[in-house]
Amino acid sequence: MKRMATPGVLRLLETLADGTVEEFSPVINEEGEVSYPDVEQHLDANDPDAYSVLESLARRDILYREFREKAYVCPECGRDGMRYTTVCAECGSQNTIEQELYKHVECGCLAPEEQFRVGEGEYACPDCQLAVRPEQMEVLQQHVCQTCGESAAGSVGALRCRECLSVCEPHKAIEWVLYSYGFEQYGRQWLTTQLSARQALAEMLDERGFTVEVDAYIRNDSTETPVHLYGEDDLLGDRVIGAVHERPEQEDVERLHTAAAAVDARSVLVSTSGTVTKQAEELAQNHDIGLLSYQQDGSLEREYTTATRTEHSSSMLQRLTSSVRRQLN
Repeated sequence: MKRMATPGVLRLLETLADGTVEEFSPVINEEGEVSYPDVEQHLDANDPDAYSVLESLARRDILYREFREKAYVCPECGRDGMRYTTVCAECGSQNTIEQELYKHVECGCLAPEEQFRVGEGEYACPDCQLAVRPEQMEVLQQHVCQTCGESAAGSVGALRCRECLSVCEPHKAIEWVLYSYGFEQYGRQWLTTQLSARQALAEMLDERGFTVEVDAYIRNDSTETPVHLYGEDDLLGDRVIGAVHERPEQEDVERLHTAAAAVDARSVLVSTSGTVTKQAEELAQNHDIGLLSYQQDGSLEREYTTATRTEHSSSMLQRLTSSVRRQLN
């Protein structure tokens, strides 16, 4: 997932930073449904699902993840929270009952005690009809199938879907390992940088006479589009939408352009790493989007570096393909 620093992602990380939430943990309800409610309440409708967001942040070392438990997803309907059950090894029916059976040692007949008893203290094998003394019988605990009548020393483990009621062997279900997620040290630094860059852009617009709304929603007809920042100058009828990303890529530019075009606004894109992909740079120039970089001293500059590849990795600097450029005013 490349949509790293959406407004929703920044909101949920802020709850970790301010201590509102200690970590994001999975919740499993009575129906077996798995959710991360502390994450979901902060994400917007166009964000990926909570699990995908958390996994993406963990892969970036922004969040750690710690094992909690496992859930199983139905291979038929895709619903999580399958329930463990046992089935008959012969016909696969869940309708099995553990009960005590008597076994005639000589002929191997296996049946409930009442089928052997013919009188008070007297027994006869229901199969071979021979009289049987108690010491000629073994008492066994067996799982008896009420569907096909077969019995066995044990039943077979299986998983049953709560939604479509299908039953499958455990190895055929989709295994989902559930984790809790919390801040890595790098994650705190990363969030601080994103929020500081957003604030620097807000202050720059404020100094220029714009009324600024941080973590805003652009409303157009019946749609709401979340943006990092929205500025409006009522006197001049000017509007600006701002976005902040670690290393802006093409899809970040496209998303910003779409939001700005909906309300006829200018747009500014800030890189907190000082790097922009080549594709993003070209698209930003085509759409007349301003590109800025956030500096360590807290300022915003028109200088940035371009890279041709889009990986986010520690070796990023080794892949830079051009010198620092200065954007024209």
